[in-house]
Amino acid sequence: MEHVTFDQEYIQRLANAHHVDLNHLPTKEELDRKTAEQAAQQLKRDKMAQYYSYSVWSGNIPLKFSFGNWDIAKQDNPHLAKSLGKKAFVLAKQLENKNFNVVMMGDRGVGKTSLALSMLDHLMSHGHSGMFVSTAELLRMVNDKYDDTSIRSKLINITRSMIEVDVLVLDDFGTEGGMTGNIKPVHKDLQDIMYRVSNARVDFNHNTAKGITIITTNNTKGQLKQMYEGKFIDRVYPDSPEQQLIFDGMKGVRSV
Repeated sequence: MEHVTFDQEYIQRLANAHHVDLNHLPTKEELDRKTAEQAAQQLKRDKMAQYYSYSVWSGNIPLKFSFGNWDIAKQDNPHLAKSLGKKAFVLAKQLENKNFNVVMMGDRGVGKTSLALSMLDHLMSHGHSGMFVSTAELLRMVNDKYDDTSIRSKLINITRSMIEVDVLVLDDFGTEGGMTGNIKPVHKDLQDIMYRVSNARVDFNHNTAKGITIITTNNTKGQLKQMYEGKFIDRVYPDSPEQQLIFDGMKGVRSV
């Protein structure tokens, strides 16, 4: 094989064409560090995609929504809709660098899920891993696991992801316990999953949230305690009004 050589002038022209400064080439240590950083970034992207893939959607239909889609003109009370949208955005900005839980409470169809998805979208765009869990759909999977053994391994992966993910959205939380006037304790297996998740998402040494949990619900805290063990509700349901979005006065709309 013929040995090919390049003169210095050719190498300089090639370097200039690719904007390479031959006098400041990176050292091996710098190249190794850059390679390690790129590998870490790729691993983070892969983990984010994996957590999101374990989301549990109602009807198995993924949902997307952002703050830019929040149209107050579609609401019966645009002033309140604007206030709720602004509060959700402010909370999302705070959550970029701080962990705490958020609850959105109100009737069906008032926009709770839309704003929860908007917060999830914002935080994922800022490097947080996230997943969405319809608790009613999760209960269906828990019930079906006895007839379909393949669901059991899915539940193991879903539960692990709920524990580890940065941002966990629990949507329509409480519907799995029945409607108002017919509230009953939730299936024991779902109780166990939720209790393990809530335990893992608390830093007991500092009494703070480990990760971010965003809840949408039609129920009061007292009603949720009729469905679940009280300690679990106390851990996931924030008491601070600053971390609550109350949709009283909002009417249901077809889309928001």
